[in-house]
Amino acid sequence: MRDFDLRALQLKELECLKEIDRLCRKHKIEYFLSWGSAIGAIRHKGFIPWDDDIDVSMKMDDYLRFKEVCAQELDAKYFYQDWESDPYYYSSWAKIRINDTTSVMADMVDYPTHNGICIDIFPLLPYPYAKLDKRDAWLAKLVTFFSSKRLNEYHLGKYFYENDKLKYFPSAFCDFVRDHAYAKLIHSHKHEECNYYLCNGCHIYDVSFPKAIYEESIEVPFEDAMFMINKEYDACLRSYYGDYMQLPPMEQRGGHGNILVDLERDYKTYRSERSSHANEKSAL
Repeated sequence: MRDFDLRALQLKELECLKEIDRLCRKHKIEYFLSWGSAIGAIRHKGFIPWDDDIDVSMKMDDYLRFKEVCAQELDAKYFYQDWESDPYYYSSWAKIRINDTTSVMADMVDYPTHNGICIDIFPLLPYPYAKLDKRDAWLAKLVTFFSSKRLNEYHLGKYFYENDKLKYFPSAFCDFVRDHAYAKLIHSHKHEECNYYLCNGCHIYDVSFPKAIYEESIEVPFEDAMFMINKEYDACLRSYYGDYMQLPPMEQRGGHGNILVDLERDYKTYRSERSSHANEKSAL
């Protein structure tokens, strides 16, 4: 059961999506509404009524250019989050966070990363094959393993997985291996020699689509504006979801679990309040 105004959250995220769209159009960066946001655009012409997030994908070259543009032109009310801008960040894709807001798993409130409301930006990796080869699969495992170092220290990996082996590696070493493994992975093949795009599903680059599915983009209505989606969205969505135009059963219409959301208060406020409450209890 949500204890926040879902529609207000959706509209806040929509503002953020418009900023992403503004930068991409200005710099001719191609992006695509993806996953549930793509279904929402086609089936509902906006958000899936019960959805609480927005997903965007970009081809790797555009993804890297978008990061450069954000460093110079992203509106100050937003924050581009990746390993470089936030050393405690643990995901292999970027997010655009909304400053002075909160969206955090209840058991992650104290984890010292930016936890504002966000939009996920997923990179599409051009690749010759439908899945990573042996070498690149190993690189992906290194990225996944070492990117969770600080999270593991905080929570013993409870949210993702438990792995106490990480305690033997200094954080600086973990960051170095992660960054170099990821750089090798994303630059392993030239675009023209590739037949697929790989993207993140449950694990890093574990979902693939034929290259042709993302070769062109079109505009579609989403809420009160027009945004980009891949022209072959139907083939993409059907291959992953099946008959995505059919509404799922009621029990499957939910969000992302026990999340604290506040559209007006900064996530750091929750930390300080939690710390004050803990101090009060210890003083009793």
